[in-house]
Amino acid sequence: MRHISRGLQAIHTQIRAAPRTMAVAVAAAMVPVFVPAPGPAPSAWAAAAPSSSAQTRAADMVARMRPEEKLSVLRAFPAPLGGAMAGEGTGLLTWPGVPRLGLPALRMGSFSDPHPTDPAMPHLPFLALAASWDPVLAHRAGMVRARDEWGRGRAMVRVGGVDLLPSGRLQAGEDPMLAGTMAGMVASGLMVGHVVPVFASLRAEEQGRGDGVVALPATLPVPADQYMGTSLMGLSIALGTAHGGAIACGGMHVCGALSGLSGIMREQWHFGGMLMAMPGALSGADASPVAAVADGVDMEQSPGVEDGVYAAPLRRAVATGAVQPPRIDQMAQHVLTSLYGTGILDHPPPFTRDRKSPPGSGPMSVDGLMAEVGAEGMVLLQNENQVLPLDDRSGQVLLLATQALQGPLVALAAALQHDGVKVSQAVVNPDGTPPPQAAQAARIVMLTDRDADNAFITALADLGGHVVTIMMSDSPDRAMPWLDVVDSVIQAWSWHGEYAAPLAAMLTGTREFSGRLPMTFTGGLYPPGMAYADYNAFERAHIAPLFPFGYGLSVAGGVSYGDVHVSREDATHLSATFTVTDTSDHPIRAVAQLYLTPPVEAGGVKRLVGWRSIALTPGHATRVAIPVDPHLLGQWDTGAGGWVVPAGTYTFAVGASSVMLTHQASVRMPALHVSATLENLPVPTSQGE
Repeated sequence: MRHISRGLQAIHTQIRAAPRTMAVAVAAAMVPVFVPAPGPAPSAWAAAAPSSSAQTRAADMVARMRPEEKLSVLRAFPAPLGGAMAGEGTGLLTWPGVPRLGLPALRMGSFSDPHPTDPAMPHLPFLALAASWDPVLAHRAGMVRARDEWGRGRAMVRVGGVDLLPSGRLQAGEDPMLAGTMAGMVASGLMVGHVVPVFASLRAEEQGRGDGVVALPATLPVPADQYMGTSLMGLSIALGTAHGGAIACGGMHVCGALSGLSGIMREQWHFGGMLMAMPGALSGADASPVAAVADGVDMEQSPGVEDGVYAAPLRRAVATGAVQPPRIDQMAQHVLTSLYGTGILDHPPPFTRDRKSPPGSGPMSVDGLMAEVGAEGMVLLQNENQVLPLDDRSGQVLLLATQALQGPLVALAAALQHDGVKVSQAVVNPDGTPPPQAAQAARIVMLTDRDADNAFITALADLGGHVVTIMMSDSPDRAMPWLDVVDSVIQAWSWHGEYAAPLAAMLTGTREFSGRLPMTFTGGLYPPGMAYADYNAFERAHIAPLFPFGYGLSVAGGVSYGDVHVSREDATHLSATFTVTDTSDHPIRAVAQLYLTPPVEAGGVKRLVGWRSIALTPGHATRVAIPVDPHLLGQWDTGAGGWVVPAGTYTFAVGASSVMLTHQASVRMPALHVSATLENLPVPTSQGE
């Protein structure tokens, strides 16, 4: 089986690892389908309206403010504060509050700063977190982040994974539902810890593909509704899942990049929180407070105390009548709604470094969180010849890495030795030949993070031994010319030191691989002209991806899926039910994915509409029910200000990835109009955890 073409490797591998009954999935591999969200799906097409109490408190407070105080809360700027330790406020911005009314001053980082001073805990590895497909873990991650940031005196945290414009597969993966749900669950955890989650536009260096291609519009602005099926879909899901937060713009584009955005946010989504601008996002020859206010910007992160569009220029605009006082009231209310909605004004963090936790956050370990993200997010892509798990009977294991990965090499070797595996290690030159001991090693594990290692990996495999390749970068476009000649391949994401112990546990079989890809792995081969090679692009081009979206193997074995049944819960809501059976002799965690193919009238494009992360018992069938949000069935209608579901036949399919779909069912739907406002649905959960 080592000479299967790379384009079909993923499908063949899954067939070998799965029961024979799953072979029918090959016929369905190119059938477009949609997947539902984990647990009760959040309304995917509507932003959350912050709680009425937060909006009421904000309105009451604005009514008590003086005109100058209302203007003051529309800015954050660099300013030292009394009580801060020497250098403690360096690189931070201050929101001044209103001391007269008891509104405390708050601090935040500048979201455009690529190297923040005194960084808090390591930036959450969003792709590794998304690869867990575990919304409960994402919520816990937000809580841990909140505890750390709050203890450092920071009131706001930027949440990755979603953006106003497409942010690139290196940041968000490729599916807005998965990214939006996981980002929203991180945000909900931040809010529990009284920290404001800010869904922020990304910096230039964070955009694009692994090969540096950035596929943003050539000219701006563009109509916001152009992205209602992609980036804005993910943002709306995130806001709806979190039920609060704020949005920021900047980075690659100014805040006016999406025309009509303010109307969608306020009139259709009914979003009552704030839209803030990063430093420099309101700059330029045509920058003016009138334009920024028209674009819906409520607060500006200013580069200086009296710098920025919302400093003297906004005061002059109000004085001349160019901006009316009622609009200032609205902007101040949006700012306060985001703050009241997280409780940060009632539980402000200290300005001095404080190791106490915010109320209700609970004790959690940053190191423990990072280890769990690694454990749940690592993906087994291939395991030929039952090379994994490693054990004493396999003989000594040789670990190899280049000089750049010596740290992970040493950490993984120590973790494997702790687990009872005999290990030797060597640092190698990727331009050289394999070390002499490679010819005698029973198992070789090669750590790699770049294409420059490819020739060396091929030379290792040509020695005839068993090779395990561990990829340690986030690029979904990593070339794998050695795929047909190595035995096992693991996607371990950008390395964090806490990953060593869980990776060793998975290599030795004491912990099962449970991660699934949050994007298609292309092997550097994408459909013609496709900047973001997502699963729909491959399907339209009739190309089998190297490893498809949602893909991941278990060492123990596979699962089988029963027939899917779709029922109408009421006039608009659907529910899909099916069984999942662990066909191995070990407990495993499956990620059951539901995809929808709407009729041509509704776009005809496959969508993920839900999933469940399920702990399975060997030989037992688990019944799974996934509700389908009506927003996921249709298309955005600008004129109607909502989602239109054309009458027609909607086909659902269930399986283990976007191409391995074993069963499908269809339901006839009448024409529907679905409001853009978010319904009050429960947050996503994991089943059987």
